[in-house]
Amino acid sequence: FVSSYKPKQWYQRRVRGGVMRNKGAVGIVLTIFGSSLLFITAHLRAHTTKVKERNIDALRIASSLDFSRYHVKQPSGDDLSDCTENVDCVFWSGDLNYRVTCERESAVKAIQSNNLEPLIKSDQLLEQLRDQAAFRGFSEAPIRFPPTFKFDPGSSEYDTSNKQRVPSWTDRILYKSRQDAITPQFYHYCPSLTFSDHRPVFGVYLVTLKPSPISSTLRATGWFDKRAYARGMKRRQMYPQSRSPGNEESSLGNRKLKQSSFVLKAVNTPVKKVMANHKSSIVCSVM
Repeated sequence: FVSSYKPKQWYQRRVRGGVMRNKGAVGIVLTIFGSSLLFITAHLRAHTTKVKERNIDALRIASSLDFSRYHVKQPSGDDLSDCTENVDCVFWSGDLNYRVTCERESAVKAIQSNNLEPLIKSDQLLEQLRDQAAFRGFSEAPIRFPPTFKFDPGSSEYDTSNKQRVPSWTDRILYKSRQDAITPQFYHYCPSLTFSDHRPVFGVYLVTLKPSPISSTLRATGWFDKRAYARGMKRRQMYPQSRSPGNEESSLGNRKLKQSSFVLKAVNTPVKKVMANHKSSIVCSVM
């Protein structure tokens, strides 16, 4: 379900000709087998000095996203409950607008010499995560790419305007899970997309899913097609990630045996028994 919007909680910015609402968040929550996943994308308050305001924005978003149609516990009124605490896995991404606080000249030199450590040490978001001042319980994959803001649109030059902004990692992907269910695989940016003053970031993550409690999942997500699931499992087992040259023949026979027995179970056995035997699964999420 997609979170419903609350106009009174929007941050408004007055521009020539009227009001532009350019800050806020949207959340989507879903269930895959027995695991609930929450995806939040947000645009937080700008400017280097607005750290506390950004922290407050994040807290307000977590306490006011409306998933009342879903089984996730919903905060209401003055309740500052955190909706990210009530799901198994959370991905929070967007223009979070936290900045690097070192001098611009030293930041540019560090980027040119491919030495990002001084910038990482002065990154506002990492500091807030360490102090648990915002995004409590969230983590971020190691940053191994240059700052994604602010560029001259259409070029790879950092801000050459009169404001001369310090290059910063404003665009981030954070994650949080129960029982360490999320493992980051890759975290990078897209330098070739130059039409904006930002560079988009993306990540690849392994998520360990829990087996499905059939009684609740069918009500939450609709009809479970066990034949389609069996076909998908069969295809996944047909394309292993690695093969041992010496045991290729025997492993192929074992795979065929496992596939046929699993398909037989999936077709002829009630769904609850199939899922009870299927301990866990892995899904790869690209953001």
